[in-house]
Amino acid sequence: MAAPIATTVLCGFLGSGKTTRINALIRAGTLRNALFLVNDFGSIAIDAELIQAEEDSVLRLNNGCACCGVSGNLSAQLSAIRRWKTPPQRLVFEASGIARPLPLKQLFAAASGYQLEAVESLVDASAFQRNLADTAVADIVEDQIRQVALLRVNRWQWLAEAERRGFMDDLLRRNPDARIVLQEDQLAPGTLVAVGQPHVESGPVVSRSLRFDFPVDVERVERLLLEAGPVLLRAKGMLEAAPPERGRYLLQLAGGRLSSVPTSAGRSSALVLIGRQGAAFDRLVEALEQSRH
Repeated sequence: MAAPIATTVLCGFLGSGKTTRINALIRAGTLRNALFLVNDFGSIAIDAELIQAEEDSVLRLNNGCACCGVSGNLSAQLSAIRRWKTPPQRLVFEASGIARPLPLKQLFAAASGYQLEAVESLVDASAFQRNLADTAVADIVEDQIRQVALLRVNRWQWLAEAERRGFMDDLLRRNPDARIVLQEDQLAPGTLVAVGQPHVESGPVVSRSLRFDFPVDVERVERLLLEAGPVLLRAKGMLEAAPPERGRYLLQLAGGRLSSVPTSAGRSSALVLIGRQGAAFDRLVEALEQSRH
């Protein structure tokens, strides 16, 4: 009888560093003969393209569901993987940024042929208070902290000493039994988005995926995202830049901060937006669709 597939589940809010965590494990040689299953929120697999592994070792789900709606699709995929002629020895599941850990823990624990070894949440310390203040997503962020035994904290260096102590105390109040690991960050903070009060927009969370078959005015895209304010929770994409920038750029907005860096990753020129449903979000999408140079 085949050995069970050792499984790790990575959770964490939008932009908390889950894909970065996977790539760090790959570079360290920790994951061998592993399959990466990515639950992208949106119809374009930006996260899957950014995983630095062999292309046939990355699978994706694109429903990005917050709770148990993912179960049918994921259960079918897990059953199919077990029927492969040569199944992987390990599985790493990257949950969508609005997934709650508990239903995933229950699903993998019950899945035939899988051994759930670890469930952890990534936490962006720089965006923690901002996310908790947002009534549309605060309960998700709370569950992502309370429903796991291991919390990996990113961007804690961006906080002042007093803020850092308050943040750690807050984490421990919410999950006093958690093991907390502070990750070393290599990225600069990026440009702070002028968002005002994060709870101003409170519509349902929706996603839009934009493909560009033409070079994009990257500076205009950045300006539009910076001006989007509290309507936008997350943006992530790779864009083919028009002159004078030229080349490919990885653009990310997370935790109210925007960064744009040259990249050779991926092949698509696309952008995934996650925000609050309403007229302001629709106007942003329309303006971005017109970002031809």
